[in-house]
Amino acid sequence: MALNPIASDKERRAVPRSGRIRRCSVRHLSLRADTAGPRVQVDCLLGGREHPLPLGTMDEARAICNACTATTIWRADES
Repeated sequence: MALNPIASDKERRAVPRSGRIRRCSVRHLSLRADTAGPRVQVDCLLGGREHPLPLGTMDEARAICNACTATTIWRADES
């Protein structure tokens, strides 16, 4: 579980995770307001900051990121 940074300190609540996502050096995360509450928007910056590839929410991006075959972007602790 991760803490929701948008809620105030008194109202911090856990955001459930539904699986592991590989860690890389080109993924950009941003918080977006939604009718159901805040959500995390994932963008891939492999093509550069000028051309971000929107991957959707963390749950939507998980399958794409875990299947990525780019060899130079994975953090040292990922195999």
